[in-house]
Amino acid sequence: MAATPTTNIEDTYNVDDWFDLDKYRQAAGVAYEFSKKKMETAGEQERETIGTAAEEKRRDEERDYQQAQRAYRY
Repeated sequence: MAATPTTNIEDTYNVDDWFDLDKYRQAAGVAYEFSKKKMETAGEQERETIGTAAEEKRRDEERDYQQAQRAYRY
C-alpha cells in the first residue's frame, strides 16, 4: 500500500517510521549495560591481579629477609 502524500508536516512524522525512538532507547540501554558489565569485570580482574602481585611480593620479601638473616649469622 503506497503512502499518500501529505501536506501537514506533523502527519509526515506520524507516518514516517524510519526511526523508532523506543528501539533506539532499548539499544542504548543494552549497550550501556554491556559497557558497565565489561568495566566491572575489568575492575575485578585488575583487583585480582593486584592482590596476586602483592602476595607474591610479600613472599619474595620474606624470602629475601630470611636469606639476609641467614647470611648475617655467618
